[in-house]
Amino acid sequence: MGNTLKNKKILVTGGKGYLGSFLVESLREKGADIYIISIEAENSDHNFPIDITNFDALDAVIKKIQPDIVYHLAASISRNRDFGIFDNMLKVNVNGTFNLLKSLLETNCQQFIFTSSSEIYGNNVSPFHEDLVPMPVSPYSATKVMAENLIKTFSQQYKKNYTILRLFNFFGENMSDDFFISQMVNSLKKGQDFLMTKGEQTRDFLYVKDVVSALTIVAENTNAYNDTFNVCSGKGTSLSSLASVVNKQVKTRATVKLGALPYRENEVWEMIGSSVKIKEKLGFIPEHTLSEGLERLINSK
Repeated sequence: MGNTLKNKKILVTGGKGYLGSFLVESLREKGADIYIISIEAENSDHNFPIDITNFDALDAVIKKIQPDIVYHLAASISRNRDFGIFDNMLKVNVNGTFNLLKSLLETNCQQFIFTSSSEIYGNNVSPFHEDLVPMPVSPYSATKVMAENLIKTFSQQYKKNYTILRLFNFFGENMSDDFFISQMVNSLKKGQDFLMTKGEQTRDFLYVKDVVSALTIVAENTNAYNDTFNVCSGKGTSLSSLASVVNKQVKTRATVKLGALPYRENEVWEMIGSSVKIKEKLGFIPEHTLSEGLERLINSK
């Protein structure tokens, strides 16, 4: 397949975030004409510090850009189970998405690509496949399900192309210290023991540049139109074995103390995705092993 993204006008909402930054870099390397909407952006010809909950401001920018493809990554993210945060989650993740869809109606946008979350599967039995009925476990995952349904219904109504991507746990270099793996690496590098649970929970980890590869493949392949895909490795890794790999790769006398902390209430024990659909329909296969990705993360700290 040739490079179909060269000179395409591509808008990335949330393009200043962790994943967004990697995506923007990859799209630029493919010769795309990139525009960013992010509340963290500095105003310029291609960067717009717009809040997606402000329809008028968003609509004006969309009319100016006239994008060919939109990646919608902007979101309010929280693992908090407290529904006190629901109003804000609804405003950003659902109403913000609706504003974007509405503003694109009078453009010739070819594809709307939405990053959803593996959290929408909740307490389903893994490996999770795309046909499972979502069982959200938090305000965040509830709003992601609502946004997914909104995108499907709206796009069918107005005959627009969409793709929904359910991202599983990803990691990579320069990762924020808000994430578990970064916290572990930082603690060990400082020579401080890292306290965690017994680590019997199993998760599906993917290196960030493999996630970006999946995101770009979706924009280059019409087989992705009007469908939903998991973006995952298809392999489960227990947090204890992840900790073991990190502990070996970080040269330190500090250790990971398994079992030092209790498990969370309502712990989800197994979150593994099925990667069959994205592999068979779009040809996506991750290129990096868990160990390779972790080494890159550790070396960036």
